[in-house]
Amino acid sequence: MIAYQYNIDLPVEIMVPVIVAIAEHDEGVTETLSHRNLTDAGAPRNFTVADGNTKTDLTPLLSLIEIGNSKSQLNGLLSSLHLKFLYDGDKRKTDNGLDDFLKDQEQYRTTILKNLYIHKKFAARLYRFLEWSDAFSLLICLDKIQHEGRKMEISKSPDGDMNTVHYKPNKDICVEPWPFRSPSFKVFYEYKILEQLQFTSMEAFNEACKAAKVEQAVLTLLK
Repeated sequence: MIAYQYNIDLPVEIMVPVIVAIAEHDEGVTETLSHRNLTDAGAPRNFTVADGNTKTDLTPLLSLIEIGNSKSQLNGLLSSLHLKFLYDGDKRKTDNGLDDFLKDQEQYRTTILKNLYIHKKFAARLYRFLEWSDAFSLLICLDKIQHEGRKMEISKSPDGDMNTVHYKPNKDICVEPWPFRSPSFKVFYEYKILEQLQFTSMEAFNEACKAAKVEQAVLTLLK
């Protein structure tokens, strides 16, 4: 919804695959079926908390690229750039499997750029659009936007500008500089509340998730 409202001039054959990639770029694994998403104490693991393994599980990464590329080469390109953004750090120096994977991805992206006749700088701009939308949606869904009108950075926009976000006195959300087509629009996200804090297995957690009521939060963005 955020990306759909963003004021960016892209042809439809680019915009549609990019919107799809923004919506689906983290779908390499079904989280409620991965046993690594429970801590040793049986609590659901926050996705920002590492599982303690020194080696990266490449299965969800490879799945993400396969799923993305099956939709379109552009989707696969943006998925690959997202993995570069997430994993191209110090860990690859001590994780040979991850290092090899990232090297393969560099060649993969080079091939797609040639196939699509897309310049590397243009691809980087498209990825900033994805990353910006992803970063902003996480701030909203994780309730990380500062209260009392305090401004905080979102991320660099597709054109390289840094946007900030804050709550207005009436609790509407404002972004500066305003990057959207409409002066006001609504967004929503769905969530579930689990009272139970500990589970004996991922299957038990999955069953609790299925039984929990779906809630919806609706927010207004206002220039």
